[in-house]
Amino acid sequence: MPDPAESVGLVLDASVWINLLATEAMEAILGALAVPCYAPEQVVMEVRRHPATGAAFSPESHPLRQMAPGVSILSLEGNELDLFLEIVSAPSGDALGDGEAAALVVAASRGLDLIVDDRKARRILGERFSQLRIYWTVDLLRASSVVAALGRPKVDACFAKARRFGRMHVPRS
Repeated sequence: MPDPAESVGLVLDASVWINLLATEAMEAILGALAVPCYAPEQVVMEVRRHPATGAAFSPESHPLRQMAPGVSILSLEGNELDLFLEIVSAPSGDALGDGEAAALVVAASRGLDLIVDDRKARRILGERFSQLRIYWTVDLLRASSVVAALGRPKVDACFAKARRFGRMHVPRS
């Protein structure tokens, strides 16, 4: 299994950011990965509250905006907007929400890897964007650099918090 720490850059979907926030160790996890991480504006807008505490995020104090330079917030550009609109306006069985669509488009157009837990998004990725390398939140927590930096007990605690408070889907291996 490829290690997300070997990526040139990772685009994370809203559910993944929510899972990382739920761990209460997001900065340590991302620091251990040492890979540039990206969030399209549409994804940032979907992450409105802290999953464990319920505290609302204001636009100025949003945790993803506070993590520069480790996290870059991106706007869709040029042809990305056309592809985004195509994906969100597809028939319901093939349409994605704004966050998933924006994350997919940014990863595909900019040659980045994608982390997404949504099964429908992963199906569409497999059908239309099979060249993309995709990961689950679980893959981030299992990354060797994360385990080495945080230690197995802390990683296990993060995993439990992401399952309890986040939206983490654990794939069948």
